[in-house]
Amino acid sequence: MLFKSKEVIVSEQSFVVKDRNQCLKVEGWGRDTVRVTCYPNHKGFDPKQGIEELEKNVLTTATVTETSDQLILTNNRLTATYDGEKLVFYNNGTIILEEYSRKQSQVRRTVGIDTHIPIPDEPTSSLNISPREFTYSGENTYQATLRFEGDPNEKLYGMGGYQEENFNKNGGTYELMQRNSQTSIPFYLSDKQYGFIWNNAAIGEVTFGYNQKIWKSNNTNLIDYLVTVGENPKQIIENYTQMTGRTPRLEPELLGLWQSKLRYQTLDELRTVYEGYNQRGISLSVLVVDYYHWTSDGDFAFDSRYWEGIEDFAEEIKKTGTQLMVSLWPTVTEESRYYQSYRNNQLLIRSVTNKDSLFAGKALLDFFHPESKTFLRQVLDENYRSKGISLFWADQAEPEMDVYQHKEYLIYEGSLEKYANKYPLHYLQAIQKNPERSNTEPTLIRSAWFNAQKYGALAWSGDIESSFDSLRRQVQVGLSMGISGITWWTSDIGGFHSGNSQSPVFKELMIRWFQFAVFSPILRMHGDRQPHTQKIGNSGGGVRTSGGPNEIWSFGEEVEGILTRFIHIRTRLKDYIRDVYNESATKGLPIMRSLFIEFPDDPKSWEETTHYLFGSDLLIAPVVTEGATHIPVYLPKGCNWIQVFTKKVYPGGQIYKIAVTLNTIPVFCKEGAPLEHHLADIFGI
Repeated sequence: MLFKSKEVIVSEQSFVVKDRNQCLKVEGWGRDTVRVTCYPNHKGFDPKQGIEELEKNVLTTATVTETSDQLILTNNRLTATYDGEKLVFYNNGTIILEEYSRKQSQVRRTVGIDTHIPIPDEPTSSLNISPREFTYSGENTYQATLRFEGDPNEKLYGMGGYQEENFNKNGGTYELMQRNSQTSIPFYLSDKQYGFIWNNAAIGEVTFGYNQKIWKSNNTNLIDYLVTVGENPKQIIENYTQMTGRTPRLEPELLGLWQSKLRYQTLDELRTVYEGYNQRGISLSVLVVDYYHWTSDGDFAFDSRYWEGIEDFAEEIKKTGTQLMVSLWPTVTEESRYYQSYRNNQLLIRSVTNKDSLFAGKALLDFFHPESKTFLRQVLDENYRSKGISLFWADQAEPEMDVYQHKEYLIYEGSLEKYANKYPLHYLQAIQKNPERSNTEPTLIRSAWFNAQKYGALAWSGDIESSFDSLRRQVQVGLSMGISGITWWTSDIGGFHSGNSQSPVFKELMIRWFQFAVFSPILRMHGDRQPHTQKIGNSGGGVRTSGGPNEIWSFGEEVEGILTRFIHIRTRLKDYIRDVYNESATKGLPIMRSLFIEFPDDPKSWEETTHYLFGSDLLIAPVVTEGATHIPVYLPKGCNWIQVFTKKVYPGGQIYKIAVTLNTIPVFCKEGAPLEHHLADIFGI
């Protein structure tokens, strides 16, 4: 072999190559999957930086073959070859992914070797660029870089949720960091029929360039990635979610309307809202108590001056199928009854200068610390679960900071920069009633990472603006999150920031957003409406103002009528939605599905960015443009489609110009699907 300067160890299902600088391991990892790890020899492997619950999807049956110039690992459909410098991956013999190397061959570089081995007739380069590099960045750590060959024609989907309209991530640069309204989950699915996991929680960046794909992670001693292949996107998603986790089964009672706003100030106000829906014959699934229902940040308890009797109210509304959800924040102020305990036990994220303030003058709990998790479970039991409240909203889960400079902060594990993207996962685990098993109840959360779905993560897209541009972005965010494994997803109907309840443009936006949300995983009203309601006290839960009304009747009779109609459609669809949720729990499939998941052989289905499938049988074309009277809709080939509000049948494989009114959006049912027999009952046709 040409690895004279390297130590090679071959086992039944893996091989290891060591040189004077690095250790590279390539191993079969379940079905059709290969895992690659690389680290500096003197550092070793740090599993805490990656996915700690990374299962092998099935029993591995990989084999390793040695030739005169290659190591070859074969795992069913997937083959990885190594020539001493770079790895190349094949799906059933077709190249799908190739590490980027610009090096001279070993024959050319090694004195004397050309006397007995011919110089190979192959491309060579003097650039001296390796696919895997560790650059020393001080303080005994590195920046890790991984390079692959680019392909301008490749389509890449997933990566979590970024506030943009680009569904295909190829050609873009993405920050590997959680922010308010940005969720980083570094997994993508390629139209070349493979999936890729970048298994590192450190702050970093990826560029999907047309010439190179370049992954970078700061403050790390590890390159760790997985490649998985399949015959189609469903199989790839199944492989991926078998490794990283799937959602539990959701209670069907939670599939109706969730009512929320920034922020109900008192129990009396909350009761009035509940009664308003009851009077209209609408049974809420969830009624939400937002932030500052507490006395001080870090108390995790109701301010009794405004919420006396909440326990009885929670019990009362459960009888009609409505559950209460309460907001949690990881922020802590010095006024908190627990502040000194937090500080003395080092349960707060701290700066390198030992200051606590990270966001708006407040400290943040360090959920990487086991004692922080234990403490939060205890106070949630004492102050909420004991009152009949078991649904929680994990706000501020990135965590949000005044300045996102993670390297300046320390956590239980060490530098925050090294582990930062896992913060929402640890936050979720802290909320678990039983930490030994996955949650069966959803936790609304503003960010997520690998494994979060196992713990009931219901991610929402954060504090987004109220505009049609924002609505358009949320369609691709929801689709991207589903591909990334977070199939429970929602957005603030109408957007979060602003939104004047009496503005004609906002009323139209509210209708269009609500119609979209009816055909998304969770139907949830929330937002900071204008004008604000003034504060009702000078301390505790009374000091914050409240956004304007945000109930379905807050925007006039016409809007209320349309929203009510679509609530009833959602209610009548509940059995179908329940089955879609169950498919997500058993197979990991998204609830909102890109067209190519069901129609991978239709090239146009890989290009569609604003239409999607709700489950397998309903195609949804949200209206995301102000004042629209017609929108183009592509219907995938391979079947006929029934427009549910008109009964008209359309052959697939064509683009149609569909008329829209405020009362409807284009919704199509796949002809021959079981749902076809219930369209009249569900959609009122």
